[in-house]
Amino acid sequence: MRTWLTVGEGADHANVSRDTIYTACERHELRHVRISGRRTIRLRAAWVDEWMEQHARNPRGARMATSAQDGAAS
Repeated sequence: MRTWLTVGEGADHANVSRDTIYTACERHELRHVRISGRRTIRLRAAWVDEWMEQHARNPRGARMATSAQDGAAS
């Protein structure tokens, strides 16, 4: 796998649109590097994975289980 990804490659990696990647970069949600010019962006696959994890939703039962564990530890 390549070290640096283009926006298109990052979008393919995350299975989202290029616009979604650009928007995440503009909102400072997705770590990125600007090379030169306004829209020349490079990403690392690990950064895209981290961004995806931030937006992952827990199954309904997982949240309840965590709350139950927190109460048991008190």
